[in-house]
Amino acid sequence: MRYLAWAGFAFAGGCALAQYVLPEGWALYAAALAALLALPGALLLREYRRAAWLLLFLFLALGLGRHGLYYRAYMGAAAEYAGTTRTVLARVTEHPYRDGLYASVSVKLAEPGQPPLGIDVADYAGALPELRPGDLARLELEFIDATQKYGEETDVYAARGTHLRAYFVSEQGSGRDWRSLLYFPQELLEAMSRSVERCFPADVLEMMQGLLLGDTHGIYDDAELDAALSVTGVAHIVSVSGMHLGFLCSAMTRLVGRRRASAWGMPVVILFTLMAGCTPAVVRACVMQLLVMTAFLLGREEDGLTGLALSLLIILFANPMSIASVSLQLSFASVFGMVTLTPPIFARLRGPLPRRADLRVKKRYAMLCASIASSVGAQAFTLPIVAGVFGYVSLIAPIANLLTLWAASLAFTLGFSAALAGLALQPLGAALAWLAAWPARYFVWAVELLARVPFAAVYTADRLIVWWLAATYALFIAAWIFRGKAGLRPLVPALCSALLLAAVLISAARLTAREESVSVLDVGQGQSVVLLSGGNAVVVDCGGQGSWDNAGDTAGEFLLSRGRRSIDALVLTHLHSDHANGAARLLMRVDVARLYIHDGADDSDDELRDILAAAEKRGTEVVCVAEDVDVSFGGLEIRLLAPEPADDENERGIVIRASLGDYDAVITGDVGAAAERRLVESGRLGRAELLVAGHHGSRYSNSWELVRTLRPETVVVSVGYNSFGHPTEDALVRLSSAGAELYRTDENGTVTIRPEPSEAG
Repeated sequence: MRYLAWAGFAFAGGCALAQYVLPEGWALYAAALAALLALPGALLLREYRRAAWLLLFLFLALGLGRHGLYYRAYMGAAAEYAGTTRTVLARVTEHPYRDGLYASVSVKLAEPGQPPLGIDVADYAGALPELRPGDLARLELEFIDATQKYGEETDVYAARGTHLRAYFVSEQGSGRDWRSLLYFPQELLEAMSRSVERCFPADVLEMMQGLLLGDTHGIYDDAELDAALSVTGVAHIVSVSGMHLGFLCSAMTRLVGRRRASAWGMPVVILFTLMAGCTPAVVRACVMQLLVMTAFLLGREEDGLTGLALSLLIILFANPMSIASVSLQLSFASVFGMVTLTPPIFARLRGPLPRRADLRVKKRYAMLCASIASSVGAQAFTLPIVAGVFGYVSLIAPIANLLTLWAASLAFTLGFSAALAGLALQPLGAALAWLAAWPARYFVWAVELLARVPFAAVYTADRLIVWWLAATYALFIAAWIFRGKAGLRPLVPALCSALLLAAVLISAARLTAREESVSVLDVGQGQSVVLLSGGNAVVVDCGGQGSWDNAGDTAGEFLLSRGRRSIDALVLTHLHSDHANGAARLLMRVDVARLYIHDGADDSDDELRDILAAAEKRGTEVVCVAEDVDVSFGGLEIRLLAPEPADDENERGIVIRASLGDYDAVITGDVGAAAERRLVESGRLGRAELLVAGHHGSRYSNSWELVRTLRPETVVVSVGYNSFGHPTEDALVRLSSAGAELYRTDENGTVTIRPEPSEAG
């Protein structure tokens, strides 16, 4: 019996109950109840079942109790700091990240009598001093509640051990003590980071920084590569995870043999884990790898499920709130699938090969079967998490993993060697880096190529995809329940799932070909409007703030969910970040024929450079609007009303009147009441069925004159978490005066209006 597996998973269940189900403060009471429930089983059940019952309820109680005590100690202490400005003693845990004037650093509270709260410190003024991991610094900080973000509750920060956020105010001295020496893995990581920068060619530098160091900032800035990694389901390969520890151990085994690698590799594995920041995925791999090494040295058989449960127990005991970490959930779900499903899948796949086949053919076929089985096993339990959190399902992931994993492994092994060699002898490091660059280039090329395959991924923005995914799991569960003596036969549910998906995609394609709609996307405090008419599409604005997601990703995935890999035009009313900070990413995610911006736009938010660079890279024609422009894309007619001279950038924005047959929509951007009146007086605006409210419902826009002229049937306010009071009561009263239906993206999410067929022509 796997006693440790029962214990670990029961402990995790207790943490999950406390995190997701029980009201705040109830965990300790539930722990006492779970402990009491252990007694009946101990008294009434036989030995085998008694042990399982006791382990289940006692460790369930321990998980509940640990979560309750941790929450009371850490989150209770954090609540006392939130909303205050204080000078505190803190231990720096990593090198600061810097990008222009912006800087951030993670520290732990080191005040006597206080728990070591994790604090993420941000500085936007370029004042953060040079700090090193292990430094004891006295910092004046303005503390922010880490359980709130964009006006909503979140457990993202607590799940990764961050209990407070803070703005940097000033430093009042720093120093080091003997504990500072414990942070040498972070110093080694920084040294390797400098070595990577010196040794690797520029075209693969960002890729190798992610693969070797876990620094994915550069990859995120490359929107095309970032999107391709997600679409192909291989994003985990370029951020340091348990897989990379596996690469390292495999390389050591090939170099010195398994026995020496097991004996000498333990400190290397621990050091790598500390360098990687003890993220859940790496700690999981570390514990499991140490158990494998120990079992081999002792001549014992290792058990994957037991190792998985033990690593989960260790991680959750340190921070029971990390049960909410998506990284932890994906890592453990992936390995659980590989431990439980991969072996039977491999056995079934390998069976059909004739016994008389050539030995080399057998080996290659076995390797192919192992790759497929591993990929399917790894995705079996992660797909629902990815779909729920990230909003897509990669259909090409098994093929992508098969074609790229070998290259990632080779690039990591050579790249890690290059980074280490570069610490002592840069020419040697550069030579090894040159070699590592070739598999890295292949990896990037293959990923970007595979991402362009039609239906490489499907998106849950299409509700039919959600139903298909649910039906697929229901089919496999039913097949397992009614498997009979012959065992599970996966072919039937797999074929049914494929047929269902084909039906969904064909149905979606037919609907898309006829779709006439205006969608105001939920991009937080910003604006992005998608106009669809048959095979044509235009996006007006692409920016947002106060949201976890970039507006370019939101708009791109919305379009891709409707089978739109290209659009006719992107129109930017003006260049403020809440209307344009996602434009560059959108340009990299879908093909855009034309980009319209107004002539002489004020780029005070520094968005234009990235937008024009993306447009040039993707071959998008840039059109500057200096006077009224009428353009037609199939059944979609667009009038761009040129801005009039004004001092304020909002007032100089383009106003759009779009027509889908007889259905008219007006999008005013952020222009104020004065500009609205001039447009009304000029006669360039007539009645419209839809108004996208100006300036997110500001009191200084949406004038009486505009509302009375348009007399809209529907008004949509694109708004999110903000400190401006949008939408204001004054604006809402004026917008409601015409008797229009009123929708808000902060309350209703993405709003899609489909005109009646007679209106849409």
